[in-house]
Amino acid sequence: MSANDDDATQVLPVAEERRLEQHFWVRSAALAALGVAIVALLGAALLSISHAPEPHHIPFGYVGADSTRQSLESRAGDALDVAVYDSRDAALTGIDRLDVYGALVVTATGVELLKSTAASPQVAATLTGLVTAAFAGTATPVVTESTPLPSGDSAGGGLGVMLQVVILGGTIGSMGLGRLVPRYRANWARGELPLVFLILYALCVGAGIAGLARAFGVGDHVDFLHLTLSLALINLAATASISALVSLIGTAGAGIGGLLYFLIGAPVSGAATAGPLMPVFWHHFGQALPPGAGATLLRRVLYFPDAPIGGPIRTLVIYAGAGAAVLGAVNLIAGYRHRKSLTGLP
Repeated sequence: MSANDDDATQVLPVAEERRLEQHFWVRSAALAALGVAIVALLGAALLSISHAPEPHHIPFGYVGADSTRQSLESRAGDALDVAVYDSRDAALTGIDRLDVYGALVVTATGVELLKSTAASPQVAATLTGLVTAAFAGTATPVVTESTPLPSGDSAGGGLGVMLQVVILGGTIGSMGLGRLVPRYRANWARGELPLVFLILYALCVGAGIAGLARAFGVGDHVDFLHLTLSLALINLAATASISALVSLIGTAGAGIGGLLYFLIGAPVSGAATAGPLMPVFWHHFGQALPPGAGATLLRRVLYFPDAPIGGPIRTLVIYAGAGAAVLGAVNLIAGYRHRKSLTGLP
């Protein structure tokens, strides 16, 4: 038996074994505590978002006498923010622009509720319940669907699915870019390659999802190019921003992006519900992230072509532009240092 074999089979002193065992349990306890803390924080955040949705300050149109409006506001409390319109047509215009989620028209001949299922099925049901209860025993409201969901997406789930897929594509693209870019030597003349990849990838993802959605009858009433560009912008915002994080802090950036955009961003995006049914903080936080801005943009493109889209587009452009700027800077520094882009930086 060789000396090396003797060393390999040598029994550690009892004190050393105890030290190693103690070291293992200390590290294990720290890991377990960290895991429990993360799960507790994440669980508390997600439960606070959706455990008991309550309507608050739902924008709601009203046409009719002031006395009836005041009675409705008193009964609804903080659930409604009532906006007065001069006519039924004006209220319908407000719904088409997503200024309000619905409207109540009170005339001498009766009461009519204009609801918008496309804006939010949950809010439409909430408004129906509030109005029905408010006029119980005095009048039976006529419920008119102003903007129904299209037959190809009668359950309203298409928007959420498209949003999840396009954000997932952004995460995949950012991870792929991190592996692709280091394969060439970075320099100022080739610094455009990551940016070109981001744009072309976003367009491919946007066109692919738009085509797949139309094949299933979702969004087939919308201009294909308009839908493609909207999806591409959402993907570009996600891919560029996550890629920027990866370029700065490595693979942990993809984990942070997944946490913000999927685990937290998706529930607060408004794709499956609506802002007035979420806590105010989470609603505003969600709209400040690409999933939330993307959900707002997609809802307006798919169902409300008259609604303004400048706000969500601005948010998405900020994420896309900031991510692209960081990637360009990282590549420039890498070229200056004669090192490969996205490798060992900063």
